[in-house]
Amino acid sequence: MAQVTLRFIFISDADKPVVALRVPEDMLFQEAFVTAAKKQGKDASILTATLPGGSPVAGGTVKEVADRSANIHVIDPSIVG
Repeated sequence: MAQVTLRFIFISDADKPVVALRVPEDMLFQEAFVTAAKKQGKDASILTATLPGGSPVAGGTVKEVADRSANIHVIDPSIVG
């Protein structure tokens, strides 16, 4: 099965850490998002995922999202305010 690499960039954090995940292309984006959040010790339920430029990620498979952009910006509204 083909794999996709997504880069989750936690732009709300001062050091802007990046979590790169290589996952099956048919995995749901939400599953990958939760995995990336856990690797950063964060609760995915309070985070927002956007494409570069601020467009929200609608969901779907990681391949569908990666076809738009492999870089995902993760925003924590409790930090940004």
